[in-house]
Amino acid sequence: MHTITVGPLTITATLDENGHLTAVTLPEKVPAGLHSSHLAEALRQLGKYTIALPKSGPFVRKVWDHLRRIPWGQALTYGELATQLGNPRGSRAVGQACGKNPLLLIVPCHRIVAEAGLGGFALGLEWKAALLALETEPL
Repeated sequence: MHTITVGPLTITATLDENGHLTAVTLPEKVPAGLHSSHLAEALRQLGKYTIALPKSGPFVRKVWDHLRRIPWGQALTYGELATQLGNPRGSRAVGQACGKNPLLLIVPCHRIVAEAGLGGFALGLEWKAALLALETEPL
């Protein structure tokens, strides 16, 4: 394990025996004073690692791969992503794939939202809303 601290944000990076990043853990609560520059710097530091995604089915892998291509500050709905993946009725499956994601921030599942609201997020909606808001702030 490796700890990354940027401003008020402390992230735990879990590494496998080869030093590959296998999971990212954020604090339970969004820290006060968190700024977009803190998040960007944490991502820069996490980007130094080679990632090792866990074994998953082909659809889950397609979702995760697509999530990694959604640019900073942008979001899609579960339905939009399902449609882009060729399964327009697969929004629930997209949500389940997002929920299995151990590499928060690196595989930015917070960028997938419901048509009417935020949807879900492993760390809770406070974190999801904060991450989306931070990505729209100037660095």
